[in-house]
Amino acid sequence: MTDKPAKATGTINGVKISWDDSEMVSHYANIGTATANREEFFLLFGTHQHWRGTMDDKKEIEVKLANRIVMSPYAAKRLAVILTQSIKAYEEQFGKIEA
Repeated sequence: MTDKPAKATGTINGVKISWDDSEMVSHYANIGTATANREEFFLLFGTHQHWRGTMDDKKEIEVKLANRIVMSPYAAKRLAVILTQSIKAYEEQFGKIEA
């Protein structure tokens, strides 16, 4: 017996999409930033531990970057739309997120 990859399906704008998460890896990030040039967007994710140390130590925070995602402007725009929709749904269920 062979294990089949886990798949989820959905439809977006009339297009059926099958999501194959058999090779997915999860990473934790509590900070992220983005930069761009004409051709690509760069999403940088990492962690920081600014709660450690004294107030003087907190004048400079070290962020350990662990992951970079490179996307086309079109993919970045689609991500921005889905994140906006997801945050709206989250806040409707759990309350406003204070940034």
